Amino acid sequence: MDPRPEEVALVLEALVTTDADGADEQLEPWRLPDRRLLAELVEAQAQATRARARWLALLAEAERREATLQACGLPTANWLTNQNTHWARSAREELRFAVRLAEAPVVGEALGRGEVSVEQAQVIVTGLARLPIGLDAGQREQVAGHLVELAAEFGPYGLSRLANRAVEVVAPEAAEDADRRAIERIEAEQYRDRYLTWQRDPDGAWLLRGKLGKVAGQQLVGLLRALAARQRSAVLLAGDDIARTQAAADALVTLAEHYSSCRKSPRHGTDRPRVLVSIDYDVLLGRLGTATLLNTGEAISAAEARRLACDADILPMVLNGDSVPLDVGRKRRLFDSTLRQVLIARDQGCAFPGCDRDPADCEAHHRRPWWAGGVTSLANGVLLCSFHHHLVEPDPNAPPGSGWQLRLDVRGRPEFLPPGAERWRQHHRYRT
Repeated sequence: MDPRPEEVALVLEALVTTDADGADEQLEPWRLPDRRLLAELVEAQAQATRARARWLALLAEAERREATLQACGLPTANWLTNQNTHWARSAREELRFAVRLAEAPVVGEALGRGEVSVEQAQVIVTGLARLPIGLDAGQREQVAGHLVELAAEFGPYGLSRLANRAVEVVAPEAAEDADRRAIERIEAEQYRDRYLTWQRDPDGAWLLRGKLGKVAGQQLVGLLRALAARQRSAVLLAGDDIARTQAAADALVTLAEHYSSCRKSPRHGTDRPRVLVSIDYDVLLGRLGTATLLNTGEAISAAEARRLACDADILPMVLNGDSVPLDVGRKRRLFDSTLRQVLIARDQGCAFPGCDRDPADCEAHHRRPWWAGGVTSLANGVLLCSFHHHLVEPDPNAPPGSGWQLRLDVRGRPEFLPPGAERWRQHHRYRT
């Protein structure tokens, strides 16, 4: 992406300093002072992005001409693999990305200028490929340009969510039906593209790689996280050390060893691992529509939600016009399981801007502390991870206004005001 203004100033200042010192040699990274290190890092990132854009343009042209087939008798993806630079799957994925980028010149040109990163370009062209068939070339180009403009404000994750709703820009009258069809198409693609591979390294250890759909992946990851947390706690209590990735590997082994006896999952956080789904009652009964995975905020098809409902606890929940759960206040200090599920439905994880911790890793925070007369209710509660909970917890001995402030916006979504600041901040998930 293009450097921000302060980064541009940093680059220019470093260059001026270098010229004044007469030191034109390229120093080893460990010898660079901090300011010059960051300046070179910004420039190197821009150069890498432009080089990748050129590589993808050449790859797409080679595919269009069938150049490798003519010269070497190999399709383009096989030619990449034959160069010993790609796995077979990564070669196909790289080629697919290059072709999609060539079909969206607005995105390809933005990548070449460094206005979007490779990751942002990938989610944009993926979103363009999922637009309704009825849109013409002009409408598709308009959507692409709109998403490129948003890249200055949103990262790959935010862009991926916005890309799935991009049809609202050019065809708002068809947006609802297009959203439903897009979600069903995405689920079909994820089911089609699912895979799990394993191979052995020179030492005989096993290497695993795979891809699962949204629901299947959430089921597996939720259980693995709970098992890994229990394993890590036991090892640390015994005085040994264990990395989180090692604990996750042990969790997968535990699933294999105790498959028949792991029907009851261990508790993780304040509740057992579960897939939480929000679905309109009429949609559950058969009306066209979609449901939402509350753990991640992602949409799933109504058919998938109905399948889950065959073996699920159902919690009726009344929502307002902005799909925010209404208050279900409790006359007690702790947020119990029912109220916690309502908090998860609203916040979808740690509500602090930029944090990606899942609901299972979060604690329920009283906006107005319990000791100050705050009630245990949805309106007074916010999900926060442990770190951000400690960060925003008010200090009764601190001067007024010296700590973080927290409120709900007009839609009932949490937003934060840093100490001494004037602009309230909000998590991107509530804006996409």
